[in-house]
Amino acid sequence: MWLWNFFTFFAFHLYVFGEDSIALPPQITEMAIVAKTFARFSEVTVTTVVKNTNNKSHEVMFAVQVPMSGFISGFQMTTNNKTLRGLVQEKSVADKSYDQAKTSGTSAGKISQTPSIPGREMENFAVYINVAANSTAMFQLTYQEVIKRKLGQFQQKIHVEPMQIVPNLSLSYTVEEPEGIRALTYILPNQTQQRDSSSSAVDIRATPKKREIEFRPTIEQQRTFNKGKGIMGDFVISYDVNHQDDGGIVLVHNGYFVHYFSPSGLETLPKNIIFVIDISGSMGGFKIAKVGEVMHIILGKLRKKDYFNILLFDDRITLWQSKPQKATASNIEVARGYAKETLVARGSTNINSALLDAVDLLLNLQDTQDSRGKIIVFLTDGHPTAGETNPKNIQLNVKRKNEGLASIFALGFGHNVDMSFLEGLAYENGGFARKIYEERDAAEQLETFYEEISTPLLVDVQMEYTPTVVLDGDVTERKFPQYFNGSELVVAGKLRKNSPAEWQAKVIAEGESGQSSGRLEFITTPKNLLNIPGVTTDFAERYWAFSRIKELLKMELVAENEMQKNHYHDLALNLSLSYQFVTPLTSMVVSESVHAREESLTEKSLMMDAFALSPNRKVPGGKVHVYAQSVDSSGQLTYRFDATVLCLIFVVITRSFALRFV
Repeated sequence: MWLWNFFTFFAFHLYVFGEDSIALPPQITEMAIVAKTFARFSEVTVTTVVKNTNNKSHEVMFAVQVPMSGFISGFQMTTNNKTLRGLVQEKSVADKSYDQAKTSGTSAGKISQTPSIPGREMENFAVYINVAANSTAMFQLTYQEVIKRKLGQFQQKIHVEPMQIVPNLSLSYTVEEPEGIRALTYILPNQTQQRDSSSSAVDIRATPKKREIEFRPTIEQQRTFNKGKGIMGDFVISYDVNHQDDGGIVLVHNGYFVHYFSPSGLETLPKNIIFVIDISGSMGGFKIAKVGEVMHIILGKLRKKDYFNILLFDDRITLWQSKPQKATASNIEVARGYAKETLVARGSTNINSALLDAVDLLLNLQDTQDSRGKIIVFLTDGHPTAGETNPKNIQLNVKRKNEGLASIFALGFGHNVDMSFLEGLAYENGGFARKIYEERDAAEQLETFYEEISTPLLVDVQMEYTPTVVLDGDVTERKFPQYFNGSELVVAGKLRKNSPAEWQAKVIAEGESGQSSGRLEFITTPKNLLNIPGVTTDFAERYWAFSRIKELLKMELVAENEMQKNHYHDLALNLSLSYQFVTPLTSMVVSESVHAREESLTEKSLMMDAFALSPNRKVPGGKVHVYAQSVDSSGQLTYRFDATVLCLIFVVITRSFALRFV
């Protein structure tokens, strides 16, 4: 369940509803999933062919889930020998184009993002389309995603769930990594056994830097799943790359570069860690019990050289000790007893004072700050209701107090958390925000999170590039408070025109490596990818654009004034339009009029993460009646808009780390 941020799921459920309740549902005659990953940048194309053999049209509904770490980059639909494609526009422009098409009676559809819906790092949307009598429709969707490393693995999950036997079902997965691939395994749907070689229905071809996996289950094999109803589960691929003790690998392609840094041979650094735990009234019952359960485990994993403290807060602040203590066996046992006795839900929520006091605890460790990890783990289930209650003011107060001292990792427990606030808070303080779902595995979610940040290897990491070669203003974040075991730091950027072919990238950080300690330097020479088979023409450029948009959206989130906010908004919007990504700032319009105006638009292969179909209402024959809906955490549907059109409306959100089918 860890690494949800990197997962990609695909599902296609088919339900039918129409005037004839005994009619056969439209049949999925073909479902082809093609996933291609090069240097952690993945593009997946899902092509699905649906056939209606009845004499009447029938409506089907697709529920689509897209990972927060991905952006839709293309969509097309072919029916009655006509193919319609989507065009990405700024949201207000897209709304206008869509409304004009509806008014004129032209077919129209819209793909857009909406605020996050509770779920396991995924967004759910549903669309309806009518499949004409005795006809076939083909859908193709593509999105691109950056695959990140956690706990020593890159992992991608492909959810295959057609809910019927498909005559031609295939999944093709190709991964190529310039450093070389090691420890690649896969797990078949509904199984737990990890495999590293060919098996029934799976064929693997391997070279040192490349793996090709083909999954083609026969009709007989599909019947062994889900009591004969067909495949319903995740095809999981996990792997790692070879790591050296140098500055990593810098890949250069067509004027852009991507720098991956995850060195080997480093010693674990001691850390100073403060656990800041919300014990307000809303944490009562299940939540506080799970926190107590996992704190018992986490405290036992502290290392002898670590210093730690526990800060509990509601409208008051309660400290285990007045200052952080060394993680001796006796101190750990005392802390466990304290947590067991005092983790009791009570008052309101003073987040501001709790975080400022936590920073003070670390500032007071004057003799144990150098070359150590500095971490604040902040867990809450609600909104600030005591003391300073304005989220923006809390962000500013903590940022100014912390001044880059500690990485703050914010955990939002349950469905009522303001994740935008937590994401901004963590981003400004060198950490990340993670949602903890109020489900049976909540303790496991918390424990997995701790594993990710428990082993700092480097602190004060800076990636340096020659200013005469790299455009400084077009480089993604290159300063990192800490580097943790099992993760990877990545920087992407633009090169200056006519820059020299030979240059170096340098990484400077505090750490311990073999006989060296203190300030360490790592050097690497970039590798040009021109004329290498299998590399897409715009790999590095799209990686950069993808990463830059994600970064600008975060900068907009934490902007201190409207001028800054508008600046970052405009930069992210322009990049989204230039690279035709569906982001929170853009929508994709699908209509005959748009299609006619954009015949010259370059068509990309496309990836889709999940389809799901479910019954709804009758649709008049001869027309496609389309509704775009969002799906809440209980699986219920909420209408967003509707239109009578000749094509599919596909609505999607990209905001984790991952996907999960409802």
